[in-house]
Amino acid sequence: MQKLVCRGGREENDSLRNFKNSLQPEESSLSSDPKSSPRMSRASVFITQILQFVSRVDNKYKRMNSSERVRIVSSGNPTLPRPGFETLRQDGKPCVSHEADDPPNSAHRVNLVPYSLVSPQRVQRKRPVLISPNSLARTIIQKILNMGGAMDFNICKPDVLTKEEFLMRQRIEPIISSREKNTNTYEVVSPENIEAVAAKGKHCLMEADVSCVKDLLRREIYPIIIHIKICDKNIRKLRKLPLRVDSEEEFVRVCRSRERELESVPCLYACLEPEEWAGPDDLIRVVKDRIQEEQRKTVWVEQDLL
Repeated sequence: MQKLVCRGGREENDSLRNFKNSLQPEESSLSSDPKSSPRMSRASVFITQILQFVSRVDNKYKRMNSSERVRIVSSGNPTLPRPGFETLRQDGKPCVSHEADDPPNSAHRVNLVPYSLVSPQRVQRKRPVLISPNSLARTIIQKILNMGGAMDFNICKPDVLTKEEFLMRQRIEPIISSREKNTNTYEVVSPENIEAVAAKGKHCLMEADVSCVKDLLRREIYPIIIHIKICDKNIRKLRKLPLRVDSEEEFVRVCRSRERELESVPCLYACLEPEEWAGPDDLIRVVKDRIQEEQRKTVWVEQDLL
């Protein structure tokens, strides 16, 4: 390897030396025609020689094959369930990174992860909709149903079970989401509840968190995930919505933590940037338009994360 590097360095030096020699202008007698310019003719020759040299140098390097391409991710990301990444330190030497063995400066490393294998899914039926962050879901769902053009949407009506029935159902069939309504009463959403809405040709608007995405995909239910990016600049646009928050700063912090959860979702999601909407009504319109847009797309699922 070292001999090849040395030989490559000598070839580059020889090429540069020949290039410098070729740029030396040749002595020629002055033209008898006063209108001709020897300086212009030399400039055109120099430009041609430069282009030829650059083309020769470019031919020495090959493009990276598709099998050699990698996806760069942060080594400090705890949501990726892939321990033992091969990483590159700042000095260029490879090392293997484990969460328990990472030194304090591990944030400066870059992980090299091969492209993940994904499978395409073309869905004809209306897909269910998840709103992220989840604290905005109930308000946005109510706004969508109360505005015009809500014929394509419906809520997912949960099953109301006692505590004993809830525990029994947990053991025999998957539950997408659940919450305790009263002391001895639970509201449970099962795949059958979602498919019942899709059978009517409507999008099922869900209040569930994005943590249920894997369970949905395992049942071949492919949700549309709409993530609304919240920051300090656009939090004021949501003041007209009936949100139950302690403070705007805390709400922004919680929303940012939800963004990190989306990194572990085994499918793509749609992100609404702050500049895409101007107020609550505009936000609802943009959400509805994005749902229709995502419905027409092919769903790509990363099977290794299921």
